[in-house]
Parts: sequence; C-alpha cells; structure tokens
Amino acid sequence: MPTLQGLYLANNLINGSVPKSLCNLQTLEALDFSNNMLSGNIPKSLCNSKYLIFLDLSKNMLSGSIPNCWRNDQSFKFINLSSNNLSGLFPSTMARLSFLSELHLNNNSLHRELHVTLKNFTSLVVLDLGENKFSGNLTSIIGGEIGNHSLKVLRLRKNLISGYIPSELCFLSQLQILDLTDNKLTGRIPPCFGKFPIMVNATQLSHDMGHEDWDQEPSMGLLLWRYIVHWDLAPLMEVVKGRYLEYIRITLRLEISIDLSSNNLIGSIPEELIFLKDLHNLNLSWNYLSGNIPEKIGQMENLESLDFSKNDLSGIIPNSMSSLTKLSYLNLSYNNLSRPILIGYQLQTLEDPTMYAGNPQLCGVPLLKKCSNDTLPPTITKFKGNDEGALKIMWFYVVVMLGFATGFWGVVGSLFFVKNWRYAYFQWMDDVQHWILVVITLKVARFKKMFNGDRDDQ
Repeated sequence: MPTLQGLYLANNLINGSVPKSLCNLQTLEALDFSNNMLSGNIPKSLCNSKYLIFLDLSKNMLSGSIPNCWRNDQSFKFINLSSNNLSGLFPSTMARLSFLSELHLNNNSLHRELHVTLKNFTSLVVLDLGENKFSGNLTSIIGGEIGNHSLKVLRLRKNLISGYIPSELCFLSQLQILDLTDNKLTGRIPPCFGKFPIMVNATQLSHDMGHEDWDQEPSMGLLLWRYIVHWDLAPLMEVVKGRYLEYIRITLRLEISIDLSSNNLIGSIPEELIFLKDLHNLNLSWNYLSGNIPEKIGQMENLESLDFSKNDLSGIIPNSMSSLTKLSYLNLSYNNLSRPILIGYQLQTLEDPTMYAGNPQLCGVPLLKKCSNDTLPPTITKFKGNDEGALKIMWFYVVVMLGFATGFWGVVGSLFFVKNWRYAYFQWMDDVQHWILVVITLKVARFKKMFNGDRDDQ
C-alpha cells in the first residue's frame, strides 16, 4: 500500500496491537482505529510519521504510557487517545507539535503533575484532559499571560488539579467551553470571568472549531477525510441541565458553557458574570460560595441551565431571574435562601420542587410550605426588570396610541378651528347622504318594477 492516504477501520471488533508498519507509511495522513478492541502499547513509530495529520485510537484497551518523542516537523492536527487504559505522565514533547489543534486524552489513568503549560500550545483549539488523575497547580498549567490564544474548549474535569483560578484564563479570547469541575481548586472566582468575549457576544463566535484550513489540504480529497473532518471528530461529554450530554461536532460549535462545580471555591458570585449575555450553561454547584445571587442576573438572557445548588448562598431570589425566558433547568437547592419564591414568567414553568429543597426559609409554590400573610410572594409586573421583549411591546402600544391621537386631532382639530373647512365638510356629508338615499330609492323602485312585471306575466 505505497500510496495509502487514509485508513478508516473504526467501530469494528479488531483486536491485537496497533500495527507498527502503518506508522511508517510516508503517504498515510489519516488513521482511525477508534472503538475497537486493540490492546498493548501505542507504538513509538508514531514519532517517525512526518505526514500523519489525523490519529484516532480512542475507545480501545490500549495500555502503558504515551510515547514522549514527538517532533516539531510532524504534521499532526488531531490526536484522540481517549477512553483507553493509558497511564503515566503527560507527554511534554507534544508541545512541539506546532500544527496540533485538537488533543483528546480524556478518560484514561494518566497521573502525576502536569509539567506542561497551555501557553506552549500555540495552535490548540480543543484540549480535553478530563477524567484522569492529573495533579498540579492550575496557575502553572496556564503558564502566565496567554495573549491571543486560539483555544475554544478547555476541559480538565475530574482530576486532582489544585490552586487558585488564575486571572490569566480571561485572556483566552476565543474560549466558549470552560470545564474545571471536580478538582481541588480554591479561592475566589475571578471577576474578569465576566469579560470572555464569546460569552459576552456570540456574534464573534467562529464555527470552524479550528479546521477552517483543512479543506485546503492538497492531498485530502478523500470522501473519507471529508467525513472525518466535518462530522465525526471527537465528541465532548458535558453536564448540562443536570445530566450528561454528548456534544458532537455540530452542536459543540454552538455550546457556550462554564462549569466550576465540585471544587472548594469561596467568596461571592462575581457581579461581573451578568455581562455574559450569551452564556448557555452556568454551573457553580458543590462549592462554598456565599453572599447573594447577583441582583441583575436577568441580564444573562440566553441562559438555559443554571445550577447554584449546595453552596452557602443567602438572601432572596432576585426579581430579575424571572426575565430568563430561555431557562429550562434551575437548581438553587441546599443554600440559605429566604423569603417567598417568585411568581411570574419563566419561573412558573419550572415546577420541580426539588430545585428549591434544603432552603428552610423559602416558602410558596412549588414548595409545600405556605407563606404567611406578611411574606406573600411578589408578583412580577409585566414590564419589570430587564425584559427587553416586554419593553418593546410597551413601546409598540405607545407609538400606536400616539399615531392614533395625532391622526384624530389632525382631522377633528382642523374642523373645529377652521370655519370654512367645517362648513365644507358638513356640506359634503349632506351631499353624500342625499346621494345614498337617491341610489337606494332607485334600486328599490327598480326591484318593485321587476317584481310586478313577473306577476303580470303569470
């Protein structure tokens, strides 16, 4: 097979080890053995492949460590080794792969401290190291001020990463999915999280996921390769609306999410988060956050899933939360929230009482605990808060009323103040009335004549 460009053998029952000879083929650019029963080690001969662009060995039973012999003259853009039994350290030489845009090592048993900095991966768009046993300080992993980085997805869930969340993360101008859940992070949520450009304004979102130039590869004319590039790249597992969802390539391009749940974060929820108007999913559950829910949280108009459960939040549920018209999942359980539950708009459609459980001082529907007369639940007025849709309706009726008033008084006022116009108008009305009477009289006479003529003929 001296001219083989792509080999796609995914979703079979192939066993044995990865053939070392395939990695030495100089023409091979795409190799996919995903979802099989391959075992053994990943061959070091991969480090000799100069033209291989796409490598997918995910969902097998590969073991041992990942080779640490990668070179800067290799062409890799996509590497997926997820869902295997790999162990050992993160291969630091992968930072030499200057064209690498997606790296998936999730769901393995990789461990120890991450001796690599995100700053070194200059072309990376998706980095998924979730479901491993990596340790280390998040600040050192980020590696200082990143600058104009291309990273869109950073997924480090279910590891042992510790330390503070560094403000340098806020320099990731293309970031749309940040998943740091189930680690050992401490400290406060940086206020600059309210400045992620894509989450503030999704019109800046590029939907290419880092593959905008793959169609221009001169040797990638295979239908197989088109399929791999555009449809079947590695999906991501995210917890949204309280359950695991698998995002494939098409839906992943549209998801915008922050998940910092199951850590040791403290302090209040930054008010600056309300500026993330295009954020879809926000999960801060299972932390030690305190203080009030941001009063203007209703400005996060595209929020679909919101989870603040199992913290130490206090105060009332803000009135503006009723303005979240796209919200389909809400969990505020096990906090110290008080006062009646809001009545109005979107909150009336969320009827699961468990979303308010564990807040002894909350009362009202959908909870069984009734409110006393002095703490009746507030009803949200039609145009209260930040409901821009309601504001537009209000202005519509105002404009209609102004237009009617202007037209009405434009006619009636001129007749009232100008005597000649008034006489002419009423004279015209008399003439119209007389004309109508004459027409009706003639029609009636003609009908009677036709009726009498028919009777004479009989």
